[in-house]
Amino acid sequence: MRDQSADLRATIGKVMGEVLVRAPLTAHDDFFECGGDSLRAVEVLQRLVEEHGPAGTEAADDLQAELLLAIFDDASPAGLASVIAAHAN
Repeated sequence: MRDQSADLRATIGKVMGEVLVRAPLTAHDDFFECGGDSLRAVEVLQRLVEEHGPAGTEAADDLQAELLLAIFDDASPAGLASVIAAHAN
C-alpha cells in the first residue's frame, strides 16, 4: 500500500504533466526543466490550492504564498508535496 505522501507526489506530478501537456512528472522531476515557465507554474499552484486549501480562506492564501516561494526553490512534485504536507499539519 502506498503512503499518503507518495499519493500526493503522484497527484502533483499528474497536475504538472497535464499543465505541460505531457506524461506525469515523477517525484524528483523539475517542472522548469521539463518545459514549465512561471505562467504555467501559477496554473499548477492554483490547481493545487483548489484541491488542498479551503477556498477563499486565509489558509488557502497562505498555502498559495508558500507554494509560490517553494516552486522556485524545488520545482518537483516532492518539493511541493512537502509544503502541502507541512501546511496541513
